[in-house]
Amino acid sequence: MIEDLSDEIFCEIFDYLEGYVIFHAFSNLNNRFQSLLSSPLTRLNLNDNDIDDRAKRIFLDNYTDILCYHQHQIVSIHSSSLENTQLIALTINFDQSFQHLQSLALYSIELESLLPLLYHLSSLPRFIALTVDLSTEIGNQAEIYQLILNLPKLKYLKYRAADSNDFNITIPLAIPTAQQFTSIEYLNMDHPCCAKDLFTVLSYTPKVRHLKLWNPITKDVDLKAIEAMKLTSLRTVSIEIYQMSYDEFEIFIKKLPSRQLNSLSLDIHHDDILYLDAYRWEYFLQENLPQLEKFYFKYYVYFSENYDTPMYLGDQNQFSSAFWLERQWVFKVENDCTDLIYSIQPYRPKWYDYAAKSVDLSKSVKFKVANSSPEYWTKTITIIEYIHHALTVTQIHHLEFSSMVTLEKLNEILILLPDVKTLTLLTLYFSDQSYISEDELRLISLMFHTKCLEKIFLRKMEQMVDLFFLILISSRIGHLQVKCNDYRHAESMVGLILTDIKPKIDNSLRTLSFTLEKFEQNVIENLTKMIDEHKLLDGYIIEKAKNEIYIKWK
Repeated sequence: MIEDLSDEIFCEIFDYLEGYVIFHAFSNLNNRFQSLLSSPLTRLNLNDNDIDDRAKRIFLDNYTDILCYHQHQIVSIHSSSLENTQLIALTINFDQSFQHLQSLALYSIELESLLPLLYHLSSLPRFIALTVDLSTEIGNQAEIYQLILNLPKLKYLKYRAADSNDFNITIPLAIPTAQQFTSIEYLNMDHPCCAKDLFTVLSYTPKVRHLKLWNPITKDVDLKAIEAMKLTSLRTVSIEIYQMSYDEFEIFIKKLPSRQLNSLSLDIHHDDILYLDAYRWEYFLQENLPQLEKFYFKYYVYFSENYDTPMYLGDQNQFSSAFWLERQWVFKVENDCTDLIYSIQPYRPKWYDYAAKSVDLSKSVKFKVANSSPEYWTKTITIIEYIHHALTVTQIHHLEFSSMVTLEKLNEILILLPDVKTLTLLTLYFSDQSYISEDELRLISLMFHTKCLEKIFLRKMEQMVDLFFLILISSRIGHLQVKCNDYRHAESMVGLILTDIKPKIDNSLRTLSFTLEKFEQNVIENLTKMIDEHKLLDGYIIEKAKNEIYIKWK
């Protein structure tokens, strides 16, 4: 019986529930639970993140009672709602009765509420984590930062400040004394900031391990004159760049203790095409970040009718040199409505790497097409412009579509990308859901008449015409993979495709695989029985890898 569980077990259960849910469910059951809810053993977390309307009503119904009588049990208060943030700011006096409060997160708080709140938080003995989203536009942030940096136990800070084109955010702080050093280990400054002021703030945080910056501003700043930081614990740096050229970036990062970094993440929205010079990156990383293990890089190239997009003029495939391959940092290209995005990230095996004796990372570059028809937004800019730009930088070996694409558009893209060996499709657009027209048949035959494409993955099958398409192309490629709804769907697909290719002497298919979200028992045994009973294959094996089943034969 649930009543036989000990108070300690209930306290452990409560750790997984929001405080307002605990009170709504247990406060009116009996005297035992009323006592348990007031016990020092019970810790309360108030979090309104992603709650629906019903949960919001429960939150508000129990909020006042919890704050009036249970302040000493509250461990965290996290608000992602403007309404609840205002309620918290108006009703809570963060005095020493909040003796167990460790974490506070407030969305869109106003300056008039934030300043007194920060002042009172300094008296809380266990307070270590602060997340603030300031709604008030204010240029001089010195007072706010001074109050934050005075929080004696603070280890985690994420601070977002509203910024405006009418002013620059400044933080004119004095250089700290040793007594003013903070205990902050994670610092996220989610707002633009003059580089000089930024380094002054960092001088208060000698223990920082993880640093995240948004748009450091280097205009009118002599970076070379700034003293290098002595942040001996710093290991991870993440920067979103809008106004910093590549040359400035090199100087900037050297002002941090870069030689000890093991992770660097960059999101770059700047038109300096030098960010795509892999030779410079290779030299810079070897000379200045010798301990770097993880490198995440995104460079956004903007396309618009009224914008002269910078073109890359260096050597092709620079990011496929031995330096990048030895570290297994692979290059990738993708597009959205207005940007072409070049990225570098650690290699992770893809579906098309399965069963390969060795993966040739020099031919691992993928182009992910999120939008095959950008002209709907940019009028005169088509996918062709994106591809031409990408091909000045790198060859493309793998092509993936994350949205529907027409046969005509697919053919147009494949003609421009002759090195593509694998194709991942979400779904294809056909003029009719039940059959393939004569014109579409001719186009499919044209696209798959050669053996350039070796592997194809269809991630969505909702129409009869999708199955017809698979049967048409199955004998012309080496590996076909399909995402199936369930086992019955997978079994039908396997049976139809193997039956179709069996009489074809020149068929190329040697691997058939499918992805299932949920596996039933005996999937391999049932497939084996079906294949053997109908004599569909000889000398085959069936293997399971994560959520995928592979059927292979010679």
